[in-house]
Amino acid sequence: MKVMVDSTRQEQNVQRSSFQENTNWAAFGLDPITATVSNINPDAEAQPDVDSRQDVEKTVSAWICVLGSFLTLIPTFGFMNSLGTVQTYLSMNQLHDYSEGEVGWISGLFLFLSLILNVQVGPMVDVHGPNVIGPVGAVLYVAMFLLMAECRNYWHFMLCLGVFGSIGAAMTMVVAIAIVGKLFVRKRGLAMGITLAGSSIGAVIFPIILRSTYPNLGWQWSMRIMAFISAGLLLPAILCFTVFNKIYKSSTNGQPAPKSSTLNFTAFQSPAFCFVTAGIFMFEFVIFSISGLLPSISTRVGFTAENGYTLLSIVGAASTFGRIIPGVIGDKYGHFNVLLATLVFTVVFMGALLVPFGTRSATALYAWSAIWGFGSGSFLSITPGKYLKHH
Repeated sequence: MKVMVDSTRQEQNVQRSSFQENTNWAAFGLDPITATVSNINPDAEAQPDVDSRQDVEKTVSAWICVLGSFLTLIPTFGFMNSLGTVQTYLSMNQLHDYSEGEVGWISGLFLFLSLILNVQVGPMVDVHGPNVIGPVGAVLYVAMFLLMAECRNYWHFMLCLGVFGSIGAAMTMVVAIAIVGKLFVRKRGLAMGITLAGSSIGAVIFPIILRSTYPNLGWQWSMRIMAFISAGLLLPAILCFTVFNKIYKSSTNGQPAPKSSTLNFTAFQSPAFCFVTAGIFMFEFVIFSISGLLPSISTRVGFTAENGYTLLSIVGAASTFGRIIPGVIGDKYGHFNVLLATLVFTVVFMGALLVPFGTRSATALYAWSAIWGFGSGSFLSITPGKYLKHH
């Protein structure tokens, strides 16, 4: 009997090791050395970590990488969260002959590919590192805005924004989030919150910039200005990432990153992982849908396009606090606990403000946007950390 038990334990250890090595954790912004879903325990997240990388978390170089990730997400994730400003403008101008649903396919394809391609880009980051993937993605992303300035027809926008730009966005965003997950363990919530605060800042400034440049400079120069801003942020971000390889090797004692397959469904053998993944899928579906549709909703219920731009700025400003504060609290009390609290908070106020008053009062819509920004911001910053079990 003892031999059978030992044999079973050895088989489980082999399966767990295979699961760790083959799962594409970079696509989740995680490091395969510490990631596991075999026993998702919210209390375990608050336990002290004894990983050797705690020393790396205290170095200036690690926080320089966080700065680079922060700068990267301002023009990428930030623009993604304010995509509704572009969709509304196109619906009223170049693509006024198309329905809002048809125009929405362009931004929808951009969002879909930007996120689904993370599965492909993750293993590329493991193999080639951020110093190869990051610059390539930055060039593609900046080129997207320059090409969009010259677009005239529906299929032009579909190719430039929906396809070409999404590839660059996926490459840059995965690099930004993955390196933070690889370097930080105990302070991952704080580091990830600071990183994702960049997207909130972008969601604040881009609607304000475009609201001013659209009527004064026109579409072409609005997109060129977006390209210049993106280049000015992505270039120093790439320079910040140059220190990553050195400090990551020191944190792993020189061990290379485990090889990972592009598509691996081993993780779905865990019921806990399946439920968590399904929940994240549904919540992200709502988050990015609202970000793209909020200006259109504003104009549809009788408010002005200016109100729509203001709503996106409010969401972005509130999400800045939602990115950082819950992440810090989650590092101490458990990411699952904080996530559930913010989810309940957000859903309650959605039913109390948006449903009864959102179509009748601009003030109520502004108030709900602030609450939604904080709640959705906390979700995006906590999600990577809650997959982890510290050893």
